[in-house]
Amino acid sequence: MTQQPTPYPPVSPQPAGQAVAPQPGLAAPPMPAPPMPVPGQMPQGQMAPPVAPVPAPGQIPAPAPIGGIAAPAGAMPPPQPAANPHAMPPVGYGQVAPPYQQPVVEPVTDGGEKALPKISIQAFCDRSETAGVVHEMTRDWRMKRANLKIFMGGLPAAIEYYHKESTPNLILVESGMRGTELFAQLEQLASVCDENTKVVIIGAANDIKLYRQLIERGVSEYIVPPFHPLTLIRSMSELYNDPDKPFTGRVAAFFGAKGGVGSSTLAHNIAWCLSETLRQETALVDLDASWGTTGLDFAYDATQGLEEALAEPDRLDETLLDRIMLRHTDKLSILPTSGSLANRPNMDSHAYETVVNGVRAISPLTILDMPHYWTDWTTSVLTGVDDIVITTAPDLANLRNTKNLIDYLKAERPNDVPPILVLNKIGRSKNNEISVKDFGAAVGIDPALVIGYDPDTFIEAANDGKMLTDVKNAEKTIEGLIYIANRLKSGSFNAGMPMGGRSKGLSLLGKKSSGDAGPAGEKKSLFSKLKKRK
Repeated sequence: MTQQPTPYPPVSPQPAGQAVAPQPGLAAPPMPAPPMPVPGQMPQGQMAPPVAPVPAPGQIPAPAPIGGIAAPAGAMPPPQPAANPHAMPPVGYGQVAPPYQQPVVEPVTDGGEKALPKISIQAFCDRSETAGVVHEMTRDWRMKRANLKIFMGGLPAAIEYYHKESTPNLILVESGMRGTELFAQLEQLASVCDENTKVVIIGAANDIKLYRQLIERGVSEYIVPPFHPLTLIRSMSELYNDPDKPFTGRVAAFFGAKGGVGSSTLAHNIAWCLSETLRQETALVDLDASWGTTGLDFAYDATQGLEEALAEPDRLDETLLDRIMLRHTDKLSILPTSGSLANRPNMDSHAYETVVNGVRAISPLTILDMPHYWTDWTTSVLTGVDDIVITTAPDLANLRNTKNLIDYLKAERPNDVPPILVLNKIGRSKNNEISVKDFGAAVGIDPALVIGYDPDTFIEAANDGKMLTDVKNAEKTIEGLIYIANRLKSGSFNAGMPMGGRSKGLSLLGKKSSGDAGPAGEKKSLFSKLKKRK
């Protein structure tokens, strides 16, 4: 007796905190390139249409390779934050532990991530635990284009359902069966599937023989619980990789909690440190069309750049980007702005997304200098990057804005690492500013870098069109910027650090002020204050 599918209910991705509703229709629009594959999955081959109609009973469909992640069957264990080396490092100043413990799954470090293409996905789950994980995928920004519906009943329910309904682009189906019974039901499913429909099986057996048999029968992917929503998303996205455009670079967005906190200065100098000190191929994109300072900081009189790229985003390709981007050094390319008020800034989210995706397709690491706007396009860009660096200062308005930003990003990016927090201009008002300890406690994230107030050094660099590496007495600040640069390059605060590097120069312990004192004997911070030079 076949089962009728029971809605979970059907869901489609919506911004976090908003209600979700079913999305009718199973159209299969064109599919752009998805995120890079996840390290650690089973080997994959060349993809072919995975499930095709079976013309005669007993006939085996044409083979198509699959991939998957094998693990023991059973209930999903609780997340293990200790397995995540990309979390923010422990900081002193009271040892405030941020409540956010995600992600459990490591981010991809050899490439960046993109949203799934605009596809329809239908999931048929046997267990409520699996349905819960699939449902959690709808909160992820990578699923913002996908239309996902969830049903209970597993493989039998899917077979019965598609006797009457057309199949979507991707079917995600859970089954604990093995052997002849499983293969017989897969043939029944194949007989009611459209030719281009892909099928991902969530099974219960970590069995390489079964894995190979499923490959031969045209299953696209085989996954075994326990798994994380992000792991499942990445596994599905591999099925839609464009073989002609397999590369996707990482992107880091710099955003100031308030105007004038130094976000652009840090973005430009960290891009310089990445390219010239760490020798990382880097692109710097100034997204502030009206007030951008990239041309000033790098001593360019730019008359075009971002504006030209935004004017006709559908024409933007590698050739056009090569023409409008400036090759500053052999490792650093810049997309500046003219800083002109002649034209109103473009506010089309699609245009900015196209520019960012175009640059990340040709650059291993891209730094975005974001304007202090809060619009559809800035929130869209912030939500879809690999890393976010928030620059702030120790006053009340910055504290409020920083907390709002962090809370928003945690809700919109539940499976991503928290933002990297830089607390700038410490010591400008020693008696009245918010202490580092209190600031971190209030926003829920300890600063990764604390920079002392040193206006002379920064103004000299800005007025002369120089990087901080060319300014006398900026050595301490440069050490901190290289620390953040190394984090953006490697994906980890500890990777790439020389032996003893943390204690030599990076742990600059000065005398504790009353506002920063912690318990006796407590290690103060991975980064102490970078004191103002006399």
